[in-house]
Amino acid sequence: MISLVLGGIRSGKSRWAEQQFQNKAGLKPVYIATAMPSDEEMEQRIAHHQALRNRSFDTHEFDFSKEQLSEVLLAYTAQNRPILLECMSTWLGWWLCTNKPFDQQLLDIQQQSSDLLASLDAIDGDLVIVSNEVGLGLVSDNAMGRRFADELGRLNQALAAKADKVVFISAGLPLVLKES
Repeated sequence: MISLVLGGIRSGKSRWAEQQFQNKAGLKPVYIATAMPSDEEMEQRIAHHQALRNRSFDTHEFDFSKEQLSEVLLAYTAQNRPILLECMSTWLGWWLCTNKPFDQQLLDIQQQSSDLLASLDAIDGDLVIVSNEVGLGLVSDNAMGRRFADELGRLNQALAAKADKVVFISAGLPLVLKES
């Protein structure tokens, strides 16, 4: 089953997503982490998340320079591993922070997103995808912020269409938006 967990920053979406793997028999779940430390504050955020999940998961720190997310997902799926993928917003944000021209960034995002979405068709086990909801705030006052919101909104919609279950988290409380 593929689940998509949406919510704002500090909404409790990570905690809720991690709880979906508690008390499940079978192989230890793998946590695919997409955050890259860009400054000291981000390093602290990453350390906070690592401490929370401690030994409950095997962690795969995603390497943007060497890996494709679709291939990593398929490799763990082939092992019948349950997967928690966090977070689509940091994954997409990385593609917008490359030194490539804007048009090339968009092409990269479209290709990577297309490959990711196609890989979801081959997933037969449990996959929980976490992403930030960007559609509830103001339109950004800068071009990069608007691009980010537009691309993440499109990606979230495409992920929701593929997901069996979509849950919105607010103040730590889940609201089921879709359940097939």
